Amino acid sequence: MSKCPRCFVELPYDEFTFTEADPRSTQRDEVASAFRGHHVELGRVLPISHQQGAPPTVEYASAELGAPAVELCPRCHQALPPRWRWGRATCIAMAGARYTGKTVFIAVMVKLLQRRLEALGHELEYANSETQRRYLTEYEKPLFEERRLVQPTPAARHEESYQHDPLIFQIGRWNGIPNYLAIRDVAGEDLESAQLAGPTWEFFAAADAVFFLFDPMRVDEVRDHLTDLVPTDQATGGDPREVLRLVLRLVCRGQPVLPKLAVILSKFDALQALRHVPSSQWGQIMAHAGAAFSRDPGLLPGNMYDEADALLLHSEVRSLLHRLDAGPALQNPTDPITGRPYLPQRFFAVSALGESPQGDQLGASGISPFRCLDPVQWLLSEQQVL
Repeated sequence: MSKCPRCFVELPYDEFTFTEADPRSTQRDEVASAFRGHHVELGRVLPISHQQGAPPTVEYASAELGAPAVELCPRCHQALPPRWRWGRATCIAMAGARYTGKTVFIAVMVKLLQRRLEALGHELEYANSETQRRYLTEYEKPLFEERRLVQPTPAARHEESYQHDPLIFQIGRWNGIPNYLAIRDVAGEDLESAQLAGPTWEFFAAADAVFFLFDPMRVDEVRDHLTDLVPTDQATGGDPREVLRLVLRLVCRGQPVLPKLAVILSKFDALQALRHVPSSQWGQIMAHAGAAFSRDPGLLPGNMYDEADALLLHSEVRSLLHRLDAGPALQNPTDPITGRPYLPQRFFAVSALGESPQGDQLGASGISPFRCLDPVQWLLSEQQVL
């Protein structure tokens, strides 16, 4: 059973909803407006209860509506791509404070995923025209063509904010099943001031995984450790520990199965640069050539996901956070309801660009990503994808 790419809830087998694909007139749709957090208008909506026999088709709904129809999620009224129900959707919620690099990470991760799929004989395709337009305009063009930073994710209160809609990709047919990847990019500004009530935030608890990115230099204790060794930019965001606590409150709502949690140390190139400062203790640590955080096996042609290497990196990153006095909130995330360690969780270290940009412009050497595919490979490996 597939999931809705917006609310991330499994689509019920006995409930179907359709609307006009090109309505002559529209009216406010209360369901869609509640889940999006802003005014949404749709044409006529046709709910259908299905108990037995063949499920209703788009053709049947078109005949009932007297116009071409499109299927909606019965719960949040998100438009579903054709044949969506008969595939398998993996849903990711991206989280983090402001200026942690989430949007740049998504842009680079999708490019790397495209190359990895092609190497394995599959293709990455846009599941709908909105994803194609948004990715090409908001992610690919500024970063890969204009060689400048992608703008931070706009807050959800702006109706024109592109982050209202999920990015939806088809990632090939695996074990005979079409697989999709749905990504919801949440503005750090929204997470730092989130009101947890209402359906707008419920998708966190239903996600397959939450990717929590944080810039280590936003933690005061870490910054104090590395003063004069690592350059810092002027953009500031909230304390990642506070944002992670809020994210865990969104995720842990008493459901029996918790999403996977990927705690991702971003902009890792800044710490890697310490290997050029041999006189410091951090220079000696980061110069360790045998460490998993010193290499990226994903750069090797045809190299498959290596769980042993991923576990080694997980342990190394936790050790780095401990040595940096990052605090228990980041080192050992816990379920705020039970107080027990949050499981399943995994630590990662990534660099989307490979070096710090010069203002809004990329460095002269271009983009040299480091381990940006690790989190999504960890997530998909259970399904024997990638």
